[in-house]
Parts: sequence; C-alpha cells; structure tokens
Amino acid sequence: MYVFPTDIPEPIIPAASNSGSTYTEVLTDSTITSTTDANYKITRPRTTRVIGSWTYTWLGLSDENYEKLKAFWKKVRTSEEFEFKNYTDGKTYRCRFVDKFSFRLDYPIGWYGSLQFEEV
Repeated sequence: MYVFPTDIPEPIIPAASNSGSTYTEVLTDSTITSTTDANYKITRPRTTRVIGSWTYTWLGLSDENYEKLKAFWKKVRTSEEFEFKNYTDGKTYRCRFVDKFSFRLDYPIGWYGSLQFEEV
C-alpha cells in the first residue's frame, strides 16, 4: 500500500490570509429518510460506518515539497488508496484523493493549493 509522504509539511495558517481555514473536516451521513402521509419522519442508517473526508490547503509550499506532492498524486491519482497520517488528530487512515491536483505558484512565496482526502 502507498503511504502519503510524511516529510510534506503540515499546512500553516498564515497571520494574514484571505484563504480561510487550511483545515476542513466533513463527515458523511448515510441516513435514509422517508416521510409518511401523516407527516411523520421515518429514518434508519443505510450503513453503520460514518466516512470522513479532510481538505488541507497549503500556502507557500516550497518547490521541493510541491514536486514530492505532485509525484505522489500522479502515482495514486484518485483511484489508489494510501495511508495518510491526519495532521489534525495524528491518526493514520486509509484514504484516496477525491479531486484533481490543482496548485498555483504565488511567486516568491511558493505554491498554493488544496487536496481533499476521503476515508476508504
């Protein structure tokens, strides 16, 4: 199994930035809901597992770390799973990338972009 590069630095929240938070966590809900004719709501879980996803935004990523991150993304794309040590809670999860790789160079500060990880 692939392992997300541990030497990629944790996203840093800069002192002044319009980018918002560099960490986002989303938990999916698989509840099935049905409403009766009398307007009662009937619910049940579709699955017993709650799947998490995390979005991390890097600001000022160095060229070296950008190339490592890009090489890893090209290796696994959105189809392969990998181990990822979550920056927020320090736990290791089996994940895959959710979306395309999209970063931009903000010269001379460094690379700026986000990646979304989804629990497998």
